[in-house]
Amino acid sequence: MREEVTADGRPVGLYAALPHSGEPAFVHANVPEGAAILDLSHCGGRLANPLTDLGHPVVVADDSAAMLAQVRAGRTVRSDLATLDLGERFPVVLVAGTGVNAADEERRAALLAACRRHCAPAGQVVMQWLPPSWFDKAVPFAGRIGPVESTFVIESFDGTVLHGHNTYRLGDTVWDYRNSVRRLSRADLHAALAGAGLRFDRHLRGGRQFFSAVPHPPS
Repeated sequence: MREEVTADGRPVGLYAALPHSGEPAFVHANVPEGAAILDLSHCGGRLANPLTDLGHPVVVADDSAAMLAQVRAGRTVRSDLATLDLGERFPVVLVAGTGVNAADEERRAALLAACRRHCAPAGQVVMQWLPPSWFDKAVPFAGRIGPVESTFVIESFDGTVLHGHNTYRLGDTVWDYRNSVRRLSRADLHAALAGAGLRFDRHLRGGRQFFSAVPHPPS
C-alpha cells in the first residue's frame, strides 16, 4: 500500500511513528505554566499530544487532514498558513522544525505572518532555526530517533540553499523525505522577523536552537 504523503511532501506515517526528542519538556520549561499554545510545527501530534499532557491547551493548524488526525487532544484547524486566521491570539505560538529556514521565501513569510497574527500582545513565538553554524558543519549522518533509524544525505549545497534527502526506517517500513533549507545569517533572521512585525527576543535556555520572538511594535 502506498504511504500517504502531504501536499508538501511530509510522509504521514512517519510522523505517527516518530517519537519526539525532548522538545515538549523543553518548550514547557520556557513558557508560562498552562499557557495555551498554537502549534504551527506541521508535525501532527508529535509535540501537541505531550504538550497537552503537560497541561497546555493546544490548537494545531495544518493543511493535511491526515496529519491532524494524529492529534488526540486539543483542537485542530485545517488551513494553510497563508489563509489561517483564527480570530484569536495565543500566549505561545510554536514552530518547531525548519520552517523559518524554508528555501521558499514566500513560505517563510507566510509562516511568520501567521505567527504574528496569532501572537498575543504580551505573548511569544517559540521558534526553532538552523543557524549558519549548522550549515558550516552539515555532513551526511546515520543514527536513530527512538526506534526509527535515520539517515541524511546532502544532495546539493550552493552555500545558501541546501537540498537534503532523509530516509527513515522502522522494521520493514521506509519513508523518504526531501527538504530544502536556506542559510540565514542572524541579520537575515532579524530582518525576516521584522518584516512580519516580530522582534527577536532571546535564545531559550537549554539549547536546541530555539529562540523566542515578540510582537513589534506591540499590538
